[in-house]
Amino acid sequence: MLSTTREADARVRYKSMRFAERGNKLVVFTRFTELFDSKAYARLASGFVSVIVLRAYVYRKGTDAPISFVVAKFRIVYDLWDEVYLVRIQNPYGMRNRRYKTRASALKAISSLRSFPIASLAQIPRGPHHFFGLVVELNPISSSTLAEIRRWLTRPVGSTGLDRSSSFFGSFVSVFVNPKLPVADRVLRLRSQPFYRPPLSQ
Repeated sequence: MLSTTREADARVRYKSMRFAERGNKLVVFTRFTELFDSKAYARLASGFVSVIVLRAYVYRKGTDAPISFVVAKFRIVYDLWDEVYLVRIQNPYGMRNRRYKTRASALKAISSLRSFPIASLAQIPRGPHHFFGLVVELNPISSSTLAEIRRWLTRPVGSTGLDRSSSFFGSFVSVFVNPKLPVADRVLRLRSQPFYRPPLSQ
């Protein structure tokens, strides 16, 4: 369970993650259930909307600027009339709506990345080590944050140009080492183990 202090929320946690190649994309498998303490988990059944904003960065080891950046947004609300959890997941690849009968299954849907594309393979050369960074916010209260998310979600799939003027685009130091105090109910910052694409066999 995460600490309830903003200072503790700003710390980076190291987490082992799984990576794979799917077509021309690098994908990740991981979970971030740590974002939800008992209070946040109970709120999921209240009938009020909860929003999760996710920012995913890929860095080459030894460099400070990300080589890839992806955003996603999760929205969950408990329908008190039909007694189901309504989940909406948005990312640059589209939008999905799902219904879940239990809170546990809904939580899994909004706190798991399964085969989630984080970069094109063309951006990840074979040999050098890379690592993956994740910033997840629960119920961000900044209207500018939500507006920025909407802007990133409208970018065309396959776009490789990184908008360095964006407030979301930041160096590893600014995002993970010296972040501003979060403007959200809770914030989780995760960093993966180093990974690399092995050279092709001769």
